[in-house]
Amino acid sequence: MSKKGENIYKRNDGRWEGRYKCGFNKNGKTKYKSIYSKSYKDCKEKLNYAKYTQEKEKYNVKISLTIKELLFLWLNSILINIKKSTADTYLIIIDNHIIPIMGNMPVNMVTTEFLNKFIAEKINSGRLDGKGGLSAKTVQNIVSVLKSAFKYAEKIYGINNPTNFVTVPKVDKKEIEVLNDREIETIRQYCTNHSDYFALVYELCLSTGIRIGELCALQCEDIDFDNGTLIVRKTVQRVKNNATSANNKTKVIITSPKTKNSYRKIPLPEKLLKKLKEFTDLKKGKDFIFSPDNKKTFDVRTIQKKFASILQKCGIRNVKFHILRHTFSTKWVNSGFDIKGLSEILGHSSVNITLSLYVHPSVETKRKQINELFVA
Repeated sequence: MSKKGENIYKRNDGRWEGRYKCGFNKNGKTKYKSIYSKSYKDCKEKLNYAKYTQEKEKYNVKISLTIKELLFLWLNSILINIKKSTADTYLIIIDNHIIPIMGNMPVNMVTTEFLNKFIAEKINSGRLDGKGGLSAKTVQNIVSVLKSAFKYAEKIYGINNPTNFVTVPKVDKKEIEVLNDREIETIRQYCTNHSDYFALVYELCLSTGIRIGELCALQCEDIDFDNGTLIVRKTVQRVKNNATSANNKTKVIITSPKTKNSYRKIPLPEKLLKKLKEFTDLKKGKDFIFSPDNKKTFDVRTIQKKFASILQKCGIRNVKFHILRHTFSTKWVNSGFDIKGLSEILGHSSVNITLSLYVHPSVETKRKQINELFVA
């Protein structure tokens, strides 16, 4: 007679079935295997042997599996769920920072102490050019890859996870940079006097907070002139070129947006909608809005270089193109508009992200609120 917890049951067809865990699927759910027999006793013996064989295989893996092998087993297990650009980022971390130090080490020889020493060395002298240490953010990314790989090893092979107690460097939160009113008008005036496509790029980003990759991927069919909305459904990215015959190490691709929430509709101001209508008057549905020939999108780097050149000519500090997104968001918040609406326009996965990035009252705002609360 079977006992509770054995996972041995008598089937309707008269046979006995024994089930045992054999790993996890891509979603992290437990997978099972079954063995069958005509008697309970025989089923139990076969089940115990199957469990013993599996544990023996796991033990052999613990002895022979190297860090390099583990990293690529883990990466292959998640490729179906991540974007190519993300996979490329993981590969750069693996190839440049992990494999050269511990690639040939057996997984079961890696300890928490070893990893803490590895992290400290990356912080102090981890730059590939030998000019000092890596940023806390970069080291965090390296640790994140190691944690994910060892979590995979823990689930699949039962290997002890040495990353559970590693010391991860804290990243100092940088203050969001925005353009001030004078800078906004100086750039706008320059773009007006030197009329080209960038004048519309500038106004579009400053009025919607759209990301640069999303901007480059815009086609005429993404503007709904009847309803006055911009539809974000693609983004341009530069990724690693794996073709053996390629002369360039990277290539430009058009892919899905950053997250599920990045698919969105953004209302457009009437004046901007009119300018877009005029700008795209001779273009067709699949034509790119910002393009050297309508059929090929501008590279993200082309837009970035253009912006940097304009900043220099306007005598404005050197800032990244992303500052236009920050400026739009900050102006929205300072105007007292709805934060949930801003979060949806930006394509954030939660309102908390928007709040943490942009909702920081100024000293003057705090002073005004305190004065209003104070009762003499």
